[in-house]
Amino acid sequence: MKIKGAFLFFAVFVWMATGVAQEFDNQIFEDPTLVAAENQEAELAYNQGVSQFRNGNYEAALSSFGKSITYDPNFAKAYLNRGSAHVQLTNYDAAIADFSKATELNQTLGIAYFNRARVYDMVLKTDSAYLDYSTAIENRFDDYRVYYYRGVIEFLRQKYDAAVADFTLSINIKEDFAYAWNDRASAKRMLENYLGAIEDYGQAIKLDPQLALAYSNLGSAKRRQGDNHGALEEYNLAIKMDSTLPLVWNNRGCARFNLEDFEGAVSDFEYVIVLNEEYSIAHNNLGTALIKLKKYDEAIVALSKAIELNPKFGEAYLNRGNAREMIRDVNGACLDWRQAINNGILQAKRFVIFCEND
Repeated sequence: MKIKGAFLFFAVFVWMATGVAQEFDNQIFEDPTLVAAENQEAELAYNQGVSQFRNGNYEAALSSFGKSITYDPNFAKAYLNRGSAHVQLTNYDAAIADFSKATELNQTLGIAYFNRARVYDMVLKTDSAYLDYSTAIENRFDDYRVYYYRGVIEFLRQKYDAAVADFTLSINIKEDFAYAWNDRASAKRMLENYLGAIEDYGQAIKLDPQLALAYSNLGSAKRRQGDNHGALEEYNLAIKMDSTLPLVWNNRGCARFNLEDFEGAVSDFEYVIVLNEEYSIAHNNLGTALIKLKKYDEAIVALSKAIELNPKFGEAYLNRGNAREMIRDVNGACLDWRQAINNGILQAKRFVIFCEND
């Protein structure tokens, strides 16, 4: 049986939203609205803990803040900063408990909700983090970071309008915060506001000329508009700024693919795999480029690796089916196209229809 139909090639693109690490501020919080300790012993122990914390001696700070709490069990500042010391020592459950106690003692203490949200973020409890960021805002914690981090969660939830709104509030408070410009651009891009995205990426780069991620994202916005030459220039700049980001090499490979520089695309996708061999998308993209070079056996190897890493990777099944057809492995091709359909790639139906009599 002869299979009929044109090939479909998928160079899968990953869009990176954020570049700020999930980190916790290494600082003492001195909110003037917090009441002082009820007795001198608690205050002295607290002040000692503050000094130890600022010197990076977090174990000693824990002990001192604990003594302060023993002398005054209702001393919210001691709980707040002991929680911060726990975070520095990666005692996340203990930190959450201390921040929770601080909010119990002072239900309008925005910084305590924000700190607890940051820890929830670090342990990937994003629903709890989102609630605490919102509560911090309700309690007038007007810090650019609280809007930024809530915006990141909204972006990840695909609530792009809400993300744009929060990133904008972050920018309104701190206009030179490059990451907020970068991430607002990514949210705008998801809303297909490409011109707005390009403008925001440009501002992020202006504020931080070393922000490789912004160059990469700007390149992807240009690529979405069909400007692959312009995208390639931005990817080259991103690599110049930071040559260790697999995403950037992958994106440059996609631009080269679109420009029919298949040898260059193969080179870039292969380097992505050197940087991160678990990057299933790069293996798929490598396979698509190898097919274009008529290196079908090598393509099948690359696409098989993509499927091994992600057994539900529908595009990889489709592409491997195409490669198998070219080496006359009709049965293998039909099996792959069916798997592609099972994993949501309906384009494969145009091929599998010819497999009915195999």
